Amino acid sequence: MRGRKDRQPSPTEVAGPVRTCVGCRGRDSDSRLLRIVHDPQSAALSPDPRRSASGRGAWVHRDERCIKTALDRKAFIRALRVSGNVSLDAISELFEAVRREQDTTRRPNGPVGEHKKRNGPDTMSTP
Repeated sequence: MRGRKDRQPSPTEVAGPVRTCVGCRGRDSDSRLLRIVHDPQSAALSPDPRRSASGRGAWVHRDERCIKTALDRKAFIRALRVSGNVSLDAISELFEAVRREQDTTRRPNGPVGEHKKRNGPDTMSTP
């Protein structure tokens, strides 16, 4: 691929079905997105990682920003065409799990250059 490295691949470059994330509105392969479904009996939204639950689904990236944006805009409810009160507890738990996962994948010393602030600009730990 030529061009920007952070660019999402176009639908013609992605193998398999292409879906739209309800958070960022970006198009991506369904294997890179998480499907969210509505359970009418419990009136709750829940993740469908196997993508096998019956009914309408909303798709979102497994990214803290996308999930938060979708929750703030009430995009899950709109995409699933749900009326009435809906429990977002499972989605909120998913959001927290994604946040914890992303926190553990960050650099242990914080952002690049953060160690210089703590140790001083030119100090070395070895002589």
